[in-house]
Amino acid sequence: MEKKKLEVIPYLSFKGDCEEAVHSYMDAFGGEIYHISHWSENTFNVTPEQIGKVMHVEFVIGSTRMAAGDSFDCAEVNTGIKLMIHMGTEGEALHAISVLSEGGTVLAPLKPHPEPDDGGCGAMIEDRFGFRWIITCPNPAKK
Repeated sequence: MEKKKLEVIPYLSFKGDCEEAVHSYMDAFGGEIYHISHWSENTFNVTPEQIGKVMHVEFVIGSTRMAAGDSFDCAEVNTGIKLMIHMGTEGEALHAISVLSEGGTVLAPLKPHPEPDDGGCGAMIEDRFGFRWIITCPNPAKK
């Protein structure tokens, strides 16, 4: 019997701005939306604020499959995780930082990692949706 390949798929919850967030991530990193469904008046136990919002979306950034949705069953969205992406060049990293920081905050600008780390560069951004992103790239000074 062949063992099925398992994947851990990060699932991000938003408070009504999921679709905007996913499109922002596509602008920052590229990628593809595989499937998106929205809450409708025909959905069981739907509230008026949910109608038209994202019930479930699956997308890919690089080789990472992710999922998300608008959650209306909690007071706060849990943004306690950090998402890290290794970009291929400094230019790609700066583009991602620019897109993610629109309406958000650059918590740490792109700069070389301290010794004895890997010699790359890193930055941390909190996007306008409340998620923190660690953006890394090779250090162009270490070619």
